[in-house]
Amino acid sequence: MKRWLERVNVNPTGAGTFGFTHFAEMWNGRLAMIGIVCLVVGEVTTGKGQLAQMGIVGRGAGLVVVLLLLGLTIASMLGYYAVGVAQQLALKESENSATPAPANSPETAPSLPAPTAETPTN
Repeated sequence: MKRWLERVNVNPTGAGTFGFTHFAEMWNGRLAMIGIVCLVVGEVTTGKGQLAQMGIVGRGAGLVVVLLLLGLTIASMLGYYAVGVAQQLALKESENSATPAPANSPETAPSLPAPTAETPTN
């Protein structure tokens, strides 16, 4: 299980301020807790649920919200995995470019001097 998480994690060190870091996730959790408290306080004071407070009432309104949240979750997870795959591909490319070229390859052949234009003198 730990091996799978290491492959998927975009920022395994947790370094930095932005992105999927420990710092950002800590603040994300704190703000989520504040949001839940605000939702409960709003429901207690108005006597209506959160969907009714926003005007989303009627048959199938809850299904619309669930599908919206599910779509947002899927979109964010696809972005998360896309960043991880892009970083892995960049790492593989940098490892491949770090290997020296063979002795007979065009990359290691001596380069000819660039032609220079002679300027006429008067």
